[in-house]
Parts: sequence; structure tokens; C-alpha cells
Amino acid sequence: MSSIIDTVIAHHREYFPRSADCALFASPGRINIIGEHIDYNGGNVLPAAIDKHIYICISRNNDGIIRFVSANHKETGEVAINNLHSPQTKAHAAHAWWVYPYGACVLSNIEFDCGLDFSFYSTLPVGAGMSSSASITVGTLYALYSLNNIIIKSKDLALQAQKVEWDFAGVKCGIMDQMAIINGKKDNAIMLNTKTMEFSYVPVDTSAVRFILVNSGVKHSLRESGYNDRRRECDRALLLLKEAGFAINELCDCSVDDLIQIQNILPQTEYKRTYHVITENNRVLQFAREIQQYNLTKAGELLYKSHQSLSVYYEVSIPLIDEMVEWASDIDGVYGSRLMGGGFGGCTINMVALYAVEHFTRTIAQKFKKKENRTPEIYECSIEDGTRRIE
Repeated sequence: MSSIIDTVIAHHREYFPRSADCALFASPGRINIIGEHIDYNGGNVLPAAIDKHIYICISRNNDGIIRFVSANHKETGEVAINNLHSPQTKAHAAHAWWVYPYGACVLSNIEFDCGLDFSFYSTLPVGAGMSSSASITVGTLYALYSLNNIIIKSKDLALQAQKVEWDFAGVKCGIMDQMAIINGKKDNAIMLNTKTMEFSYVPVDTSAVRFILVNSGVKHSLRESGYNDRRRECDRALLLLKEAGFAINELCDCSVDDLIQIQNILPQTEYKRTYHVITENNRVLQFAREIQQYNLTKAGELLYKSHQSLSVYYEVSIPLIDEMVEWASDIDGVYGSRLMGGGFGGCTINMVALYAVEHFTRTIAQKFKKKENRTPEIYECSIEDGTRRIE
């Protein structure tokens, strides 16, 4: 940890040589083990914070300016405190990478009595489905409140971070990423009810399994993908079911037994989306039971079923991702594999026996290289604590 701290602080002082004392925070990315496209439909999800982070270094300045620097990409942005809430600034930031920390500054409602210099250093791959946008947003809010000695509940911080995505980045995301990033706990997944925002911890035996991500190299942007389309289709399905007499507030209020009746009510597209949502919600609960009982094979089978549903019913997979899941299923020691994240690219998440990690990594890379003529990025993830101050 000390080496990364030294690196982050060195980058900060390179850009802000006048900075004296600075505070350093770590905000993790997250994996979602199972429960995809459920968090905006009132269901259960099973994410976990991981050992890949966005590091946020902050120092004060007397210039009346909030500055943002991406140390990895050497990109900068700034806004005068007096212009922080202006519509022109918001419109300009909407097209910049620093829209997330900027939005966090605005929605924090903190009265800035001096300028701030932010630098961000990431070990979190962008566009791979590990929620870099939520990580930077949650981390910025957490840092702001910490510096100002403000105590805020994790639920309220998560809701603010979600609102940044909605109002500033234009992505109608659910609440899963934010809650997982702020509430992460080492060697535990989070069973989160996205309707009530209540959660509990589900221990994961990391001496038996690892979760390994394989990046397709197809970078997705939720703003450019069909994410918002899927959300609208779910909203349309919910409205139609309510009009048909279903006493529900969310699609996940329906049970698997309701699907026969639902099929006769909804148009084909809305039915397919609803089918995925309802069955995926059920799979999350099943997975948590199986993994806590050390039924790893049964838990892994649920990951494969999740992927099939995402591909066939929710239609957010791509042919390369489908192939990657198929390759994984043929490798000894792999319990399960599926598309992770919003879809249209990104990573597969693979549940692999500890003894098979090296074999899996080598074999999947060979299969990928043969098909795509390039080497994939592969990430073995440890399950770690959530956003925190480290210096």
C-alpha cells in the first residue's frame, strides 16, 4: 500500500506543487457476482467491493477554484467556486470526464470557503464494467464530507452519488454500484435489496474460489449503449402490468409463478425483459443460499443461467462475450461464468476454483488470442473494504 500512496501523492504534487497537506482516499470498484439489471427494478443483487481503486488526493488552495486532474490520462478541468452552480458550467462539464467529481461537489451542498485541488489516480479499468464512474463519484463525496467533518449515512451518500449519474451524466442507473462501493467488506459479498436499500453480508470463502474478470476489450459506455432503452422497456412493462391489475410497485414484486399470466399481457419485448428481471431476482437468492452452504457447483450453474438470460431475454450480450462464456465452461475448475455489468461489451465474471486459477487464466488467454488475435486483460479480484480514508 505504501508504494501506491507514494505514487498518488507524487502525482498530486506534480500538478499542484504549491500544495502542502493533502488527504488521500481510496474508492474501490465493484464486481457484481449475480443480479444484473435488477437494481432499477426493485430486486436483490449480490455485488462486492474489490481491490482495484480510484485514489483521490485533495489539497486546499486560495485561488477560489476547484481543479480536477486525471493523473493517468493527464487530463484537467476546473471551475471557479462562484460558477459552481451555473447552468453554463453544468452544460460544459456534461461532456468532460470530470462531470462526476464536479457533480459530487455541486450536490454535496457544501459551502466552499476555499478552493480545492483534486487528483485522481486509478488502478480500475475504465469501460470494463467495474463501475469506475460510481467509484469516482462516491469517493469524491466521501472525501468532501470527511474533510468537512460531516457525518452522513451510507444510504444517503449512495443516493447522492446516484443523483450525480442521473442529473449530470444522464445515466438512469440503479443504486447497486454506489451501495456496494461505500459498504464493501473484506471477503464478503453484499446482499442488497434495492427496493428497501437494506443489506446484509454474505461470506465468500476465498480459500476455495476466486472471481476472475476477462475483458472483452469492447469498451461500453452506458450513455451510448442500450442501457436507458432497457430501463424504459422495464418501465413500460411495469405500467402495463399495473394497468392489467397487478398490485406491484416494481417488476421484482412479481414471482416466477406470475410469468405465465404475464406472458399473455405484455408485448414480446417487454415480456422478455420482465422474464429476465423476475428469474434473475430469484437466482440471486438461490446463489446466496448455495454459496453459504458451500454448494459451489450449484452456485456456478446459476451464473451460467444468468448469462443465458442476459443474452437471450435481456439482449445485452454480444457474440464475443457469448463465446467467452462458452470457452470458460470447457475449462476444468470453472464453476460458472457470465456477462457482468451493463452489457454491450465489458467483462465476463468467472467463478474459478482456487487450484485452477493459473490454468484458467492461461487457457482463456490462449482461446481469446486464437479467436481475436490479441491478448485479453484478465483481472483476479480480491474482495475488499469499501471507500475509506488512507492518509
